[in-house]
Amino acid sequence: MKARKKYDIQYPNMYAIPGYHKDADAFNRVQRGHQSVLVESLPSFTVTALVAGAYYPITMAITGVAWSIGAYLFQLGYADTNLDVKAARYKKGGMIFRIANGVALGAAFRMGGKMLGWWG
Repeated sequence: MKARKKYDIQYPNMYAIPGYHKDADAFNRVQRGHQSVLVESLPSFTVTALVAGAYYPITMAITGVAWSIGAYLFQLGYADTNLDVKAARYKKGGMIFRIANGVALGAAFRMGGKMLGWWG
């Protein structure tokens, strides 16, 4: 909502149209970062963290905090138009939330393996 007001992009436009909106690139970077975190990453993290949290509640609580901080940093980097768009996501610490996704997925697999008796 802040970016929509700041860059004057009205609904129902999902993205700003280059050439029509003055700050299209800046708004689109904010929007893509937002969608990358909330639409593409949050559902998988939530499911794996809830499943793994049955066996590893403290680890998943810490991982959830790390994911949240990393997601915030990821979005800050993505929105920074001074950085190259491909590297910007990770320049300010955004890789933390990708690592947290991996920890949650690994813990869920480990829990599943324990339940199936694959390892102790």
